[in-house]
Order: sequence, then structure tokens, then C-alpha cells
Amino acid sequence: MEDIKFPRTLSSDAKSLLSGLLIKDPNKRLGGGPDDAKEIMRHSFFAGLDWQDVYDKKLIPPFKPQVSSETDTRYFDEEFTAQTITITPPEKFDEDGMDCMDNERRPHFPQFSYSASGRE
Repeated sequence: MEDIKFPRTLSSDAKSLLSGLLIKDPNKRLGGGPDDAKEIMRHSFFAGLDWQDVYDKKLIPPFKPQVSSETDTRYFDEEFTAQTITITPPEKFDEDGMDCMDNERRPHFPQFSYSASGRE
């Protein structure tokens, strides 16, 4: 994995969590094993967090963005929202020449598309 420079203010648990989530190989990535998301939930970054409270929506988020609509992107950096969107056909998506539409690599949200063209 390439060296990632984290802000000094980031805790070691946060760095560990992000490093684990940013591993390119999905089988080696945090949460990519047989325990799936449970591996992420058990990470030390989330120590003391009651996941049932999360599920029951009992927790108050530390930050709640004030958005005016579903297309309000004011909290996204313009570096990303100004990028041109290119729709890539599935057959061109696979870098190693494999059929990217097999069960293991099928997109999770096939009907989802997003464009920030209606930004405010």
C-alpha cells in the first residue's frame, strides 16, 4: 500500500481504521474477510460504541450538515464536484480483462447514478 500521510491530529485508532479501509485488494481490506462488516465494527476506533444504539438511531451525530436539498453539495470540495463525469461501460471497467459482471464483482447499486450538475 502506498504511504498515506494523515494529519497529526488523527488518533492512531483512526489511522488504523482508515489504513485498513483503504487497502486496494478487497480480500485483504478491513471488512473484506468472512466476518464482513463485523470486522469493522470490532475495530478499536469504535470501542465503546453501542451498535444497537446506532441501529436504533439513539445517538446524536457530532455533525449534521445543513442541506437545502438532495442535490446540495456545499460540503463537498469543488475539486471533486467540478470533475467531468464519464460513464464507463462495464466491459471497459475491468482492468485485468476479467468479466466484471460476475457475481463477486457486480455493482451493489446498479440503478444508482449521480451528477452534481444541479449544484447550489
